[in-house]
Amino acid sequence: MAGIRSRAFLTEPAQDPTFKFVSDLAKELSSGRVELPSFPDAAARVQQVLSDPAVSSERIARVIGADAGLAARVLTMSNSAVLHRGTTPVADLKVAVTRIGHDNIRAAALAYANAQLRRAPELAPIRPQLEACWRDGIRVASLAHSLAKETRCVRTDEAMLTGLLHNIGKLYIIARAPRNPGSAPALDATIVEDWSASIGKAVAQNWKLPEDIANAIGGQREIDRTHEEPPDLLDLLIVAVQVAAKMAAHAPDDAGLARLPAAVALGLSESTFKRVALDAHAELQMLQAALG
Repeated sequence: MAGIRSRAFLTEPAQDPTFKFVSDLAKELSSGRVELPSFPDAAARVQQVLSDPAVSSERIARVIGADAGLAARVLTMSNSAVLHRGTTPVADLKVAVTRIGHDNIRAAALAYANAQLRRAPELAPIRPQLEACWRDGIRVASLAHSLAKETRCVRTDEAMLTGLLHNIGKLYIIARAPRNPGSAPALDATIVEDWSASIGKAVAQNWKLPEDIANAIGGQREIDRTHEEPPDLLDLLIVAVQVAAKMAAHAPDDAGLARLPAAVALGLSESTFKRVALDAHAELQMLQAALG
């Protein structure tokens, strides 16, 4: 894997403890190691088996079925209002796997893993930070899903998964940070923000997620990005992240959002943003129910 790059690498003094910690994490990830405390083995195995595009639904179902909690999460998602349009509930894992697709299985596994992280006794001091990361991920995922429906430039399930994973780098840094017993880690927020996208991209690459998802996670802060090609997943994620930040700050500015190069590439207008915001609110409720 190519080495991780960040502007923090060039601007922060090496003696800063947060910088040293995060740069060491980056080196670790570049060597192919992903060590997330209390991350369930079953969720990690799902990421591994799904890296094989030829893997059978039966094989995926066996891996999921080895963990009752994960199996329940996948079945819940397959029967959720987001995905299930029939009247008969799905009770068979193989049917659920076939119905919801690989990206939604990854999303369900990530939701299950995140819930386990938040419940882990050893991570209790950082539970509020983990919960904040998860809420942000759900918000961006719902916006990405709505933007994908509006623009039709990428698949909705791919957009949702990318939104859910967009801050996996921040979660990884927080979960791995050294801390005194019973206390949350004291991290330099600016350095964490500077490194979170590149760390997240490295995690996605180690999990062998599709290249366009990894690249979108890594480039999400490039708000001035322009390109000649058709709009892509990175454009969509840039917009979703910016909209989510304004929503979280209760500072909507549809005109400012519509001027983003990524928004222009996607053909979004002020009126479109209002429509997407309304749709995303409904999507958020359904997504929370689907992912537990």
